[in-house]
Amino acid sequence: MKCNTLINIIGKYNHYSILAALNLKPNQIVFIRMEEDVESCNNAKACIGQKLPQAKLIEYVINEQSPAAIAQIIQQYNSQDTYLNLSGGSKLMGLLTFQAAQGSNVILIYVDNDHEKILILNEKLQELMPINVELTVEDIVCSAGAEILKHSTDIFDKQEFRELVEFMIKNYDMWKYAKGILRNTRIVKQFIMQPLFIEIMTDRLSYIQIKAVEKFLKELLQKQLIIDYKFYFDHIEFTLSSKEAKSFIMSAGSWLESLTYRCIKEIKEVNDAISGMLFVWDEEVDVHNELDVVAAVDSHLVCISCKDTEKYDVEDLNELEVYAEHLGGRKVTKILVSTQTPERGEMTFQRAEEMGIHIVLFNGDVSSFKDKLHRILMD
Repeated sequence: MKCNTLINIIGKYNHYSILAALNLKPNQIVFIRMEEDVESCNNAKACIGQKLPQAKLIEYVINEQSPAAIAQIIQQYNSQDTYLNLSGGSKLMGLLTFQAAQGSNVILIYVDNDHEKILILNEKLQELMPINVELTVEDIVCSAGAEILKHSTDIFDKQEFRELVEFMIKNYDMWKYAKGILRNTRIVKQFIMQPLFIEIMTDRLSYIQIKAVEKFLKELLQKQLIIDYKFYFDHIEFTLSSKEAKSFIMSAGSWLESLTYRCIKEIKEVNDAISGMLFVWDEEVDVHNELDVVAAVDSHLVCISCKDTEKYDVEDLNELEVYAEHLGGRKVTKILVSTQTPERGEMTFQRAEEMGIHIVLFNGDVSSFKDKLHRILMD
């Protein structure tokens, strides 16, 4: 069945309109919107236009939510090679559009993303085609009117950093000592003129702490992430091999972000994942925002914040919620990953539940951690 024209109803969130376009690949795509949805329409057109540059994009503005106004536009494309997508826009606009299409020759379709199908809404409720093209993280972010400036995915995919995280997990008790020391600014000295040179004052450290640091430095040297290290009577000094290595080793939580990214990426239902996503809204180009791990599952967004500390509270939950709701739309999964329970305990857990945010604690067991993430994504 040929699809020459696809008609989409535009609303605040337009993932299904974009999905329909990318899977059906029509010659022309018609967008029907209200006046206030101009920005949402522009975002959808930008995303589709980038993926389907040969398609003709046509836009109509209606002044009232009425079947009559929508019917006037449908009549201009009233043929059996026109598909009318009822899964976009608001529920009210979907109902009004369904009413407006009665008696016409257009084919009504619905994107059933949960079952990965596009359906024809006739008496038999036929399946038109399986959904073969899923939205990537960049597609979803673009459709929300945001832009990805950069991300750390390439770094976390490098073998030396993946192997380092494996070492941290296999020696988790040691790593807890080592990372606590590396994050302590009263013990660790860094130098502006020698940005890769690090000193750790050892006069306040116990024997166990010093042995943990020594074991970690030996691993870093073996992986060529540091050039050398030396022990003196009151301090340890070492030189990192690159800015990249310094960022990963000395930044609090990088290892947890890398582990979470790896576990998310290994879940078979995840079709795209990136880490350390720095992004901006269209209207706030000078304000940079960041999400630690972002994934796409069945064309829906998963937003994850990683906290290698107990110091997270309602403010951190609010930040995650704002980012997720803005980027992910109606169906977005929000997760906060941490190594410790929050300082304020049950109150933070309760507030997270009210906001639809899942708090997942990592205790050193990767299999259990990955299983928890998988169950949340499939819920």
